[in-house]
Formats: sequence, C-alpha cells, structure tokens
Amino acid sequence: MYDGHIHESDLAARTAQCDAEFLPVQAMIDDLRKAGLPLPAVVAGGSPTFPIHARRPGIKLSPGTPLLWDAGYGAAYADLDFLVAAVLVGRVVSKPAPGLVCLDLGTKAVASEMPQPRLSLLNVDDYRIAGHNEEHLVIAVADADRYHPGFVAYGVPTHICPTVARYESAAVIERGRCTGEWPIAARNRRISV
Repeated sequence: MYDGHIHESDLAARTAQCDAEFLPVQAMIDDLRKAGLPLPAVVAGGSPTFPIHARRPGIKLSPGTPLLWDAGYGAAYADLDFLVAAVLVGRVVSKPAPGLVCLDLGTKAVASEMPQPRLSLLNVDDYRIAGHNEEHLVIAVADADRYHPGFVAYGVPTHICPTVARYESAAVIERGRCTGEWPIAARNRRISV
C-alpha cells in the first residue's frame, strides 16, 4: 500500500488521513485471518507516512527518501528528523554579467519537475535563481566577486528521488574522505516485458 499522495505537513492531520486510508487494508487483513488464509506480506508507507505505519503490527515499511533525504521533505516534515545525505557538487563556470554567477548545476544535474528553487546552495549566501537550463544554473548574487570560476558549490536537491537517477554512481564520503561508490541501479533501468 503506497500512500505517497499524503503530503500533510501537520503530523496529526497526516496520521488521521493515513489511518483512514489504511482501513480497507486492515479490513482485508481481518477477512483473510477470519477465512484462515495465509497473510501476504503487507508493505505500506511512503516517506511521510512510514512512522505511522511502523506502529502497526506485522507491517513491512517502504520509505525511500529517508535514506538520502532532501530539502523539500526537510522543509515540509519537521517531525521527521533526518539528516541530508545526498549533496550535489557543482562549480562556477562563468560570470556572464555583473551580479550573475553561472554554475554547472543545470537540469541534467538536478531534477527539473519541481518549481524553483530546485536546490538549496549550502555555501552561497544571499542568492536568487535567475535561470536554470540543461547545463547551467545562473544565480544573481550580491557579492558576485566572491565566487570565481572554479569555486565549488554544494547543493541539496528539493527532490532527491529523480535527481539521484541522473547519476551512474554516488560517491560515499565518510569523515571528509571518499571511501567508495554506490552504483545507482535506477540509472540504467530496462523494460523487461
């Protein structure tokens, strides 16, 4: 049972909606038990609702976003206290006009289905997104002189799920050092039917 459409920021409202939508699933479980039939595995919950389902006995959970987290869920769900574990690394590639800085964090680097801002830059102060295309993210920034070509910028995507699938692998950083890579299986998906 995937309930990824439940996006209530308020935990009480989210819980009420989740519980109401689980009632038919619980009725099915009860009917199977009464009939003496074996129970199939019941897998429930998207990222915002998995803690609610975790209180139900015998339910397996299926949250995806908590593994890497993102800026969108971080802002929307204060009760889900996860740390961001996926950060994009980009560089300043040019300064096209006074007050503008161009980074190589275009829509080929970060998913574009979300409205702006599609990412939050961690080490760039007081900026506004001026443009975003396939190859580039252009920002207007008050102190543009501070950001020279080659400057490394770190960005947290608003939506990590489609962003991570843009890469063949993710570098694993532990204690400030790259210790390996994780292959991204979703990148090379293939229809097999």
